[in-house]
Amino acid sequence: MDALVLGLVLGGLYALLAQSFVLTFITTKTLNFAVGEFVALGAFIVLVVAGWSWLPDVAKVAVGVLVAAVVGAAAYRFLVLPFMTEGEHDVRWLLSTVALSFVMLNLITNVEGPSPQRSETARLTGSIDVLGAGVSKQQLLIAGLAVVVTVLLVVASKKTPAGLVMRATSQDPETTSLMGVSPRLVGMVTYAVAMGIAALTGTLYAATVGASPVMGGQLLVASIAVAVVGGLSSLWGPLLGGALYGVLSEVASYEFGAIWGETAGLLLVIAVLVWRPQGLLARRTEVKL
Repeated sequence: MDALVLGLVLGGLYALLAQSFVLTFITTKTLNFAVGEFVALGAFIVLVVAGWSWLPDVAKVAVGVLVAAVVGAAAYRFLVLPFMTEGEHDVRWLLSTVALSFVMLNLITNVEGPSPQRSETARLTGSIDVLGAGVSKQQLLIAGLAVVVTVLLVVASKKTPAGLVMRATSQDPETTSLMGVSPRLVGMVTYAVAMGIAALTGTLYAATVGASPVMGGQLLVASIAVAVVGGLSSLWGPLLGGALYGVLSEVASYEFGAIWGETAGLLLVIAVLVWRPQGLLARRTEVKL
């Protein structure tokens, strides 16, 4: 039971970050492979403003999210959009986001140093007994936010004019542009929201492990795996993918050792790709590769 509970909680962390991939894929059919560095960016921005005692913790987190959102929108405008000009088979955006990842990693390392730095902002101390398993309040906060963020995104996509525009743009950007909607603006807003979620994940995760330039890289593979398992075109997908990946990894680690935990999760990804390439909750779609 301990492995089950801890797996679900861990899956919530992966699911929250996986939404960053799902959002950009749904709208622009692209992925930002610098998401890990946006995790670190959010954590370090919050560390910078942590000394502002007049600012409440919620506002400090909001500053980190906002900065990451602005950088994310700029990344789409200048590093993704210009390399999408040759149709669905143009993958230069992939290389540009990988390059952005290395640039951001070097900048953050040069400015803040490679060592982890303790973060107290938005940190909950103590643990709670859940079905006999001791789970830290910080982990529960992250898992709970994964559910809340997912529900908000689903409701916004289906019940608001902005969500309608996003879905229309994802299905037929040429037609929506003829109706006065700017696919460029929609993409920038989507990247801003997605990178803001990555920064939020980083801030809360840093309160547990400390802020470091490589902290996002530790989550990147698992989060991509979760997005793939659930389905890159489904907003509900990360929750299901995170639960399956987290539980399977924790159970395998508990039964066979830590090395088998990550291996079991990646074997799940392979099985899903073979059996249902579009993901468990997504409908088949064409990928820009």
